[in-house]
Amino acid sequence: MDRSPISHLSEHQLDPIQRGTLVYEWKGILCLKNPFDMALYQRLLWQVKPATLIEIGSYSGGSAIWFSDMTAAMGLNTRIISIDITPPEGVTYPRVEYRKGSASALHEVLPDAEMQAIPRPILVVEDSSHKYEDSLAVLKFFDRWLKKGEYICVEDGIMDTFNIQERYNGGPNRAIKEFMDQREADYEVDSAYCDYYGYNATWNTNGYLKRIAD
Repeated sequence: MDRSPISHLSEHQLDPIQRGTLVYEWKGILCLKNPFDMALYQRLLWQVKPATLIEIGSYSGGSAIWFSDMTAAMGLNTRIISIDITPPEGVTYPRVEYRKGSASALHEVLPDAEMQAIPRPILVVEDSSHKYEDSLAVLKFFDRWLKKGEYICVEDGIMDTFNIQERYNGGPNRAIKEFMDQREADYEVDSAYCDYYGYNATWNTNGYLKRIAD
């Protein structure tokens, strides 16, 4: 894959947005979403109309609640499964299920029988540790299950623009490039999302991946 992961937005432009993102709450719970991707996800949710949304990386639980509210506002009855090695305690919400599990061992928390029967379409949001190994493990796990027209969104490739990707062994974009180099016949980086506000004007740089073949 030859597409650059660097955003056309400069680090200087991104800094204040990142500061706001890191403290952004939804209904009083940290959500950690930036304004670009909040708008892009709403557009994607309406396009895909997922019956199931699987989020890898719950943190405080706010983003799963936000996804639940956005899909409900669209008249969808989307089931949200949010997985984290340390699920949020004391957080409950309609249609949201928090599960304990690791990005590197998703087969333990999403067994074959469940994945075979899970309501479709599905939308996957990979927002775990942002380490190369974990992002690649998530991509490989869901590659077995995704069907044509479904998406997996890999978050926080913006770290390449901040030049901190080596802290994460290359981070999400290294995983995306490696995965796409092997599977580019079956997936595309959907530039309609990545470049909606300008080239990679998203925290999910090169990260809106659409399955284009079964």
